[in-house]
Amino acid sequence: MKFQYELTQKIKSFIQDALIEEVSIGCSESQVIKIVKKEGNYFLKIAKEGKLTKEYQKLIWLDGKLDVPKIILFESELGNDYMITKEISGMMLCSEYYKNHFLEGLKVIKKAFEKIKQVDISDCPFDVSIKEKLKVAKFNIENHYVTNEQLGLQVKERFKTVDTLFKYLEEHIFEERFVFSFGDLSLPNIFGNHDELVGFVDVGECGIADMWQDVAICEKSIRRNFGEEAVLSNFRYKERC
Repeated sequence: MKFQYELTQKIKSFIQDALIEEVSIGCSESQVIKIVKKEGNYFLKIAKEGKLTKEYQKLIWLDGKLDVPKIILFESELGNDYMITKEISGMMLCSEYYKNHFLEGLKVIKKAFEKIKQVDISDCPFDVSIKEKLKVAKFNIENHYVTNEQLGLQVKERFKTVDTLFKYLEEHIFEERFVFSFGDLSLPNIFGNHDELVGFVDVGECGIADMWQDVAICEKSIRRNFGEEAVLSNFRYKERC
């Protein structure tokens, strides 16, 4: 298997004599490697330096609040971030099992929302509100990390350019009702065992945000993985309220 990044000595030592395979599920900028050892399974994430720092900090903050991966190792070396976490048991909700048993998957999702709703934001240091997202968007536009060519067809037909789109978003900010948001509550990030919730992965986008943030992301993921029937017949927005 080819690594996209140079490995540190600690990482080399940890994966020595282990079975490794690259994980391609998800939209992460990181390279994700599954590590299979005699004592258990782990995941290694590697990204440019600074890209995994927030996720590392959020995993620490969420310890005891949500069932998230346990950190085994984190280091910034060679211009990169390296993080090893213990594998969470169970199955991703985007697995074939849940696609064939989506009613069980919906029960897990309901429990996921209930669990997230219990997280107290009084001491949460992570702001992922709309205003903060717009600051990031503005930075990306000004530095040409987002271009007109990257706009989807429907978005481009309506707004033409990223500048026009950004201006529209700035002028249509709504009043947010702040809660703890997982940030990316898509099905690959939720793990279950039949109709029981096991835990969550990929916490890099979590923090204080509007109450509908997770609903919007999750509904889109349910539709993509389970189909329209699951959204219309079983997913109820009121579970988040």
